[in-house]
Amino acid sequence: MPVNKSILVVDDEFDIVNIIKQVLQKQGFTTYAFTDPLLALEHLKSNSKSYGLVLVDVRMPAMNGFELVKKIKSMHPTIKILLMSAFEFNDIELSRALTSIKIDGYIQKPVSTKELVNIIEKHLQN
Repeated sequence: MPVNKSILVVDDEFDIVNIIKQVLQKQGFTTYAFTDPLLALEHLKSNSKSYGLVLVDVRMPAMNGFELVKKIKSMHPTIKILLMSAFEFNDIELSRALTSIKIDGYIQKPVSTKELVNIIEKHLQN
């Protein structure tokens, strides 16, 4: 089965979203990026089957990444999700924030573009 290389990126920082989008598009990924988690959620409601992976920042206004992940997983339980943050989290904190919800990985910002692409490719192939 071919790998779905469509990625949804959600981060409240415009510059970060644009950099990630440009990097991923140069690597052949179809990438949609949102700075507003509510708009991303609305988009995902009608396009959830289109994506192979969602990349979500943890700390955002209006709706934090944990809340967004819960809503995404309720719509599309099998979609792969990577959380990213400049703040460190341990497994206990993640499991407390996301009880019974599985995320596929965690990216510590800042991350090199090469490492970001490698992480995403690895998770899309599994």
